[in-house]
Amino acid sequence: MDWNARLFLIINRLVGKNRWLDAFGRAGAEWVIFGMVGWFIVGLWMMRMPDRKAMLLGVMILGSAWSLGILLSWVIGLIVKESRPHIKHPESSLLFIPLSNWKSFPSDHALSAFLLFFLAILLHLPAAWALLPLALWVGWGRVYAGVHYPFDIVGGASLAGLVTMIMYWLRIIIDL
Repeated sequence: MDWNARLFLIINRLVGKNRWLDAFGRAGAEWVIFGMVGWFIVGLWMMRMPDRKAMLLGVMILGSAWSLGILLSWVIGLIVKESRPHIKHPESSLLFIPLSNWKSFPSDHALSAFLLFFLAILLHLPAAWALLPLALWVGWGRVYAGVHYPFDIVGGASLAGLVTMIMYWLRIIIDL
């Protein structure tokens, strides 16, 4: 068994031992991402309130980056063909049933969470660094809940970094 599966099982064995930890893990795995999107939108609004065009541009950057990231994630998923850990390791615990089981690597939730963080930094949104612990919470929650390996989270975060660099490059080209 490789280190990725071993680390997954170490983290996942905590499921069911403490109801507060289970609630914390499930919140990170499923719900924190929505708060991050809200934080991003409010940050855009605070930064660009008088200029609706600039705010719309920020939302368009987020939408474009996320669309590109998800497309790349699905292409990578089709190439790598890594199944979810609860399928390979029936001894693991699930906090919820995922909507799909066709891919594990990279994590789309980690991609989305870290993309929000990186784009908030790129767009100089207020308190952008506060999104980092939330992105880490999302990643940890996905592993804890039994739906991703730790390396899936690293893959999602790395892909978010790549997409952010592409958006930065496009931002310079377009001169925003």
